Amino acid sequence: MLGTWKGKYKYDLKRNAKFNNKEVEFIVEITEFEGENFIGTVRDMDENYGTRGLGTIEGKLNGNNIEFIKQMPVKSISFNNGKKIEFENEKHDPVYYSGTLNSEGSYSGKWKIKGGIGFKRKMFIISFGTKGIWEMSKIK
Repeated sequence: MLGTWKGKYKYDLKRNAKFNNKEVEFIVEITEFEGENFIGTVRDMDENYGTRGLGTIEGKLNGNNIEFIKQMPVKSISFNNGKKIEFENEKHDPVYYSGTLNSEGSYSGKWKIKGGIGFKRKMFIISFGTKGIWEMSKIK
C-alpha cells in the first residue's frame, strides 16, 4: 500500500451541471501503513474542477475493501452554472471514498460529500451533497 498512486474521480450528478461527468486526476502518496490503517497526502491535478492544495487522506483496508476520507485544505463550492467560490481559511468538507480491489491491483468505487446548510460570505447555501465514482492504481 505504501507508495504513489495515480487516480481519477468523476462527478455523477443528475442535474445538468457543467462539471457532470468531468474527470479529475489526482495523486496519492501513502506515507504510513500499519496493519490495515493508512495515512497520506493527496493532490487534485485539475484546480478548475478539483480542489486546490495538498490534502490528507486517512483510511482502512478490510480484505479487498478500502475506505478513506479525503480532507482538502481549501473549501470550494461549485454551482450548476460552472461558477466556483473558494474559502482560503476553511477546509473543504470531507470526501468519503469506498471501493474494492480488482484483479489488476487497482481500486475503484464511489465517493460522496454529505449535504448541509450554512452561510458563506453572507450567502445562504443549501447543499444536497455530491457523489461520483473513482479509481486509482499504484505507480511506484
